[in-house]
Amino acid sequence: MPGLASARESAAAAVDGRRERSLYDEDFWSWTQEQAGALRRRDLDAIDWENVIEEIETLGRSEKRGWTSLCTNVIQHLLKMEHGGRRHLRHWRREIVAWRVTMFRKLRSHPGMKGELPEMLAEAWEDGRGDAVAKLVEHAGPRNWAAEKALRRSWERRLPEQCPYALEDIAGYDPWESGAAPNSGVWPAPVALRMNEELGEDYPVRHRAPSRAAGRSR
Repeated sequence: MPGLASARESAAAAVDGRRERSLYDEDFWSWTQEQAGALRRRDLDAIDWENVIEEIETLGRSEKRGWTSLCTNVIQHLLKMEHGGRRHLRHWRREIVAWRVTMFRKLRSHPGMKGELPEMLAEAWEDGRGDAVAKLVEHAGPRNWAAEKALRRSWERRLPEQCPYALEDIAGYDPWESGAAPNSGVWPAPVALRMNEELGEDYPVRHRAPSRAAGRSR
């Protein structure tokens, strides 16, 4: 009977759906192996489409978060180098150089993410500025909670509201320039001048074209 057959198929599909959700929730590794096998066999009926799509999107978001987190660290350090104490300048410089290389490799491996750079940079600036405020307060060593609160308000006022750095000066290269790679001599002008004054080394200040807006390069 057509009606009975249809009901049986619906019931079977519901059971399969519950099993997929249960395996996905309870044994994710086994779920990945099962789904990989189904994809290799081109067994479309065995694929847990909803969760497979979700996991693929999650992987993409993870790569974006990785680059954004590194960019956040660079921005935090640049702000501290420009506005804070000078005792850690050499150490901060080394960390930035290492982070830039990792950022470069991520974009080289995932060039499609370049279209997301404005969004990622905006997020990194917001987080990096907040982290810089917290670290600058911490470095000052406030004696009590009231002093800490006053320092936080002071640094919130002193640091720029909008990102003053071009993307090239954060990443150390222009991500849209073919064959370009991070250059350890590229720094925002105020940071380079601070390093020249403190470290006595020649950190060349690269001048951007007038059409380049701070915080982006395209």
